[in-house]
Amino acid sequence: MALLHSRRLRAAALMAGAAALMAISSPLAAAQSGLNLDSYKGKVVYLDFWASWCGPCQQSFPYMDQLAAEFGRDGLVIIAVNLDHSAAQAAAFLRAANARHIQIVYDPSGAIATAYTVKDMPTSLLIGHDGRVRYRHEGFFPAQTASYQAQVSELIHEKQ
Repeated sequence: MALLHSRRLRAAALMAGAAALMAISSPLAAAQSGLNLDSYKGKVVYLDFWASWCGPCQQSFPYMDQLAAEFGRDGLVIIAVNLDHSAAQAAAFLRAANARHIQIVYDPSGAIATAYTVKDMPTSLLIGHDGRVRYRHEGFFPAQTASYQAQVSELIHEKQ
């Protein structure tokens, strides 16, 4: 009974935007999305929501790939959650983006995006070592990449 109560509390926290790492691995979210962030505990996670029709997403992918290449050895993981209903459109986007350091998760039902109250494309969440969402970016603005990078660096070098 305590385990069921704990899962309900975690799911409620996720829906409220608290977004602990363990919350996304609730049975419902994991079943619908295939995303389980439990294995990334202790790492910094850049969780990005994107779609093939999103112009700013096309700009953000080269940046995220460069960020992953630069900070991947330091514990940064970039997971890009695709919200396209068409797998073919998503695949075409990914071929054009040629991103080699980004993990892709498909969420055509929008279950993960709903859990994180995603309203704009792209939306990126920076999750610290502690599993808490520390920064949220709605949209992608190339002029702000230095700020995004500083946030990633801060989280990576933060004491655990």
